[in-house]
Amino acid sequence: MIGPASQSGEATPKGASDTKARLIGSAIVLAVIGGVLAIQAFTGSAIGTHLVLAAFGAVAGAEVALLFRAAGHRVNLMQAGISCGLLCAVGLVGDWRGDYMTARVLVLLGLLLWALFEHLRDMRPEALTEIAFRLVPVLYIGFLLSFMADFAGDWRLILWIVLTAKVSDMAGWAIGKPFGKHKMIPTVSPGKSWEGTIAGLVASAIAATLLPIPLGLFDGRPYPWATLPIFGLLLAAASIFAGITWSGWKRRLAAKDSSKLIPHMGGVTDMVDSLLLAGPAAHMWFWAVGW
Repeated sequence: MIGPASQSGEATPKGASDTKARLIGSAIVLAVIGGVLAIQAFTGSAIGTHLVLAAFGAVAGAEVALLFRAAGHRVNLMQAGISCGLLCAVGLVGDWRGDYMTARVLVLLGLLLWALFEHLRDMRPEALTEIAFRLVPVLYIGFLLSFMADFAGDWRLILWIVLTAKVSDMAGWAIGKPFGKHKMIPTVSPGKSWEGTIAGLVASAIAATLLPIPLGLFDGRPYPWATLPIFGLLLAAASIFAGITWSGWKRRLAAKDSSKLIPHMGGVTDMVDSLLLAGPAAHMWFWAVGW
């Protein structure tokens, strides 16, 4: 899984295989989330959705911590997994109190105090770097992914967000693989082309506009045709940027995948990376349109 980076900066995996793995990973994520949301729609309870999101966060946080540890950084694996899991389970507390953001801030405060307490007597300058590396998985995985919990109360809403974000991956692969001639950032993500990126943006804009109809998302409300394509473009851009960012992290850590949890595909972080910014992006849109 971990190996030395080449002097030229080339990645261990080929761009095409990395893109194919992202496509398959997206399909698996959609299948898992679709099954959980189907249960939620049948039972009327979002507990299962929150627990699955917490499991995704815990495993992904632990994977990032393992990569940091393999690169020689002192990171507490248990702390990363528990922290990210708690943050992504914030919906369980938020439903009780009706305040997701306060619950999220309180969890973050507790995790920060945990990290600082472990280095309370450590006066080495290196201790600051170690504290920072311990907080990276918490913020990058746990905090960002936790925003998806805010939409888990309505299975139609979270399905709309996930499908709109993930369809950009699928369209990007379907168009970028046969027609992608102009590489976007070859030193970071060789499989990403401008042709595939444009296809992903268009596909997400279409999905964001049309999916609410079969989902019945705007029943009884005015249908905001004008802003829905913008919502799709925003989520697609967030998904693409999050995927490229994670590719950059792996390159800096000389890693092919986040883990070998799923044979020939990688780890949970490789599958959910495009959702890391989907929640915050959706929040931005809802705030902007006042819904």
